[in-house]
Amino acid sequence: MILAILIAASLRADPAPAFDAELELERATHREIVVGDPLGAIEEYRVILAHREASNEVVARALLRLGRCQEQLGRRSEARDSYSRLIRDYGDQTPIVSQARAQIAGWEDLLPGPRNLEFREGITGRVPPGWIVPALPKDADSLAELRRMGCRTAAGCAIVRVPPNAPSPVANLMQSFGAAAYRGKTVRLRAWLKLEPADSQDRAQMFLSVDRANRQTGFFDNMSDRPVRSAEWARYEIAGPVDRDATFINFGVMSIGKGTVWVDDVSFEIVK
Repeated sequence: MILAILIAASLRADPAPAFDAELELERATHREIVVGDPLGAIEEYRVILAHREASNEVVARALLRLGRCQEQLGRRSEARDSYSRLIRDYGDQTPIVSQARAQIAGWEDLLPGPRNLEFREGITGRVPPGWIVPALPKDADSLAELRRMGCRTAAGCAIVRVPPNAPSPVANLMQSFGAAAYRGKTVRLRAWLKLEPADSQDRAQMFLSVDRANRQTGFFDNMSDRPVRSAEWARYEIAGPVDRDATFINFGVMSIGKGTVWVDDVSFEIVK
């Protein structure tokens, strides 16, 4: 009797609503643009891409928006993959494909190299121009900000810190730019750093990485074997090769834990 009741109840239950890819795309775009949450929007775009009922047009639009979110977060190698997939698999969506091609074509012109390494540009208390904080726009200034006082040099400096309510104990201030001018060269990143610790586990790490074509691994060093723990200004450096098929170069500074990392007088150069 109980089994029969359960079966009857299941038959009377309302069927699950059909997946509306167009509506889901509108929701994801709203989350990206209006709410200002590219991280959350990325997950929603991926749900659309994984659903078989989505039309070619909707998938193409989702890939384009996904790539733009990834760019906004400094994840340009992932963005390139999204745009390339759009161009390769959805060539029938000509207007959307044209936008993806334009994004890729414009990268090397718009991102020829690092910017504002001496922190001369910008407004005190805000993220320095030319630098990226991979976070929601509303949270970015709480993770990294420009300073004019307490710096090692007169031009300016930046601090990187993790707020007490942050979901992850890592803050990141970085740059990402086209690698064309550096292919086949050895480059060196230098910066003056110091740490104001709040806990014995706090540390700072500088990083330099190279993205290659077809998601191949390039040079990578994040100083995990030699983290910064000193409260005194000191200059640190990372040097490494840039592959001939390199697409992007990324570098930056991380604050790991509860401390505040100070960054000043950054330099990036070809050494050979």
